[in-house]
Amino acid sequence: MKTRFLYIAFCLITMAITACQKHDFAGGELSPIIAVGDLRTLYKSSDVTLSKDKLLGATQIIGTVISMPDSGNAPQGLVVMQNLRRGMLRGIAFPLGEAAANYHSGDSLVINIEGTTLKRVNGSLQIVGLTEAAITKVSAGNPVTVQASSSYSIKTNPEQFESTLVKVKTATISPAPKPDETYAGDRYLVNGADSIIMHTEATAKLAEAKLPASASVAGLLLVGNDANGAENFQLWPRGISDISDITKPSDPNASLGKSPVVITGYINDTKGADGNYEYLQFRATRDIDFSKTPMAVVTCTNAGAAAPNPGDAPGAGWATGGGRSYKFNLTEGAVTKGEFFYVGGSNKRINGPNTTDISGAKWIRAIAYVTSDGDGFGSASTGLLPNSGNAGGVAVFDGITVTEASVPVDAILFGGTGKATIYNATTNKGYRVADNDHYSSIDGVQPFFYQGTNTYVIPHSTPADMGFFVKLGGSFDATAKTWTIPRAFKFYQMQPTSDLSEIESGADVNVMTN
Repeated sequence: MKTRFLYIAFCLITMAITACQKHDFAGGELSPIIAVGDLRTLYKSSDVTLSKDKLLGATQIIGTVISMPDSGNAPQGLVVMQNLRRGMLRGIAFPLGEAAANYHSGDSLVINIEGTTLKRVNGSLQIVGLTEAAITKVSAGNPVTVQASSSYSIKTNPEQFESTLVKVKTATISPAPKPDETYAGDRYLVNGADSIIMHTEATAKLAEAKLPASASVAGLLLVGNDANGAENFQLWPRGISDISDITKPSDPNASLGKSPVVITGYINDTKGADGNYEYLQFRATRDIDFSKTPMAVVTCTNAGAAAPNPGDAPGAGWATGGGRSYKFNLTEGAVTKGEFFYVGGSNKRINGPNTTDISGAKWIRAIAYVTSDGDGFGSASTGLLPNSGNAGGVAVFDGITVTEASVPVDAILFGGTGKATIYNATTNKGYRVADNDHYSSIDGVQPFFYQGTNTYVIPHSTPADMGFFVKLGGSFDATAKTWTIPRAFKFYQMQPTSDLSEIESGADVNVMTN
C-alpha cells in the first residue's frame, strides 16, 4: 500500500514538472512576426516608436495589399494592406510616396517595421518611416478577403474595419442621384440611421460611371478627419467591379400616386420556428413594374432592449435600422391591379416548417433574414416582427430611399400598447403614419403613431405559436383611392396543409372595387 502511494505521488510530481516545462516559453524562440491586429493595439493615442521590445520580440508584419493605385481611386502615395490572423481581419496603411504605385491588390508582403513609428495621420493609423528596402514582395495576384458590414457596425466598431476591404450591402445613395449623375466626388452610403462617405477621385476610372440609387459597395475603409477635425469614415471603391446589386435611379417624372399598394395581411408567429418563415401580404391598387418604379417595405420591432435607441423611440423612424427596422427593396417583378403579392422570409411556407410550399405565389422580395441584413438597413435576426410585448409595424414606401422624413404610402401597427419605444413627444421622434383608413397626419400636425388620434393598434394574436394569419379585410376603391370600409382584423388559424387560396379569397379577405 505504501509503495503504491509513493508511486502515485511520484507520478503527480512528474506530471506537474512536465506541465510547467511545457508552458515555459522563456527558453523558446519568439516569432519574428506580429499580427496587424496586435500591432494596432500598441497605439494609445500617442506616437509609438516600434522597437523589438515593444513588438514583443517581433520585427515584421505580413499581409496582402488591397489598394489599387492603377484604378485612380487610392489615396496618393499610400499603400493599404490587411492581415488575417487568429480569425481577425485587420488592416494598416503606410505612406511610400511615388513608390506606392509599385504595390497592387493581391501582393503578399513581408515588412520589417523595426525603427518605424506608429501614428495617426489626419485620423488614419499609419506606419511612418518605411522605405522600399524594408519590404519584400513574396507573391502577386493573391485573393483578398472582403468583410461585409453596415454603416452602423462600422461606426460602432471602427477598429475592426479601418484599412480593410469592406462591403456595405444594399446601401442607399444620398443625396438621391438623378439618372445621369456620376460617381466623382463624395456621396453618402446610408444604412438606416447611419451613413458613411463614398469617395471617388475625379481622375478615377470609376468617376464617370453612372451612380445607382442603391447598391452594395466594396472598397477601402479609411478613417480621416473632416475640416472641423471630427472623425469621419470613407469607403473608396476601387473600380466598377466593387459595385454590385445595383438599382438604377427612378425616373423623376414617374410617380405611383396615392396608395399604389395596401397591406392586406401578415403572419408574425408561425407554427413552430419563425426564422425565415414570417411574411407580409400586399395588394396592388394599380399595375406596377417594380424595375421601373421601385418600392420598399420596412418592418419594425420595439422591445425595450432593441437597439439603436434601447428603451426609447427610434432615432430615425422607419429608417433606424439595426435591431429596430428592416428594409426590403422591391426592384424586380411586376404586379397587376388587384393582385396579391408577398414579401418576407426566404423559406416561403404558408405556416412555418413542414407546411404548404407557397413559393408559387407572387413573391416580389424574399430574404433569409436570420443570416442576412436588410436591403440598406436592418440587422439579421431570428424574427422580423414581435410575437408579444411592445408593438411592431409594417410600412410601404414609394421608392427605395427611406429616411427619417419619409412618409409611407401605407402602414400598420400591431401588438402591445406601450408607447415609450414607439413615440417620444419630447424629442418628437417616432414612426411616421400613412394617411389611410386608421391613421391621419392631419397635414403634418400629428405625423407619428401614438400621437394625437393615431392610436389604433391591432392586438397580438393569442395564444402564441398557433399559426394565425392576420387577415386585414376592408374594402378599397382603387379608382378613388379611398377606403369605403376600414380594415378589420381576423386571426385565421392555419393548418400544415392550408392552401394559398385560404388567405387570398373568402371571408375577411380584402375587397377591392373599381
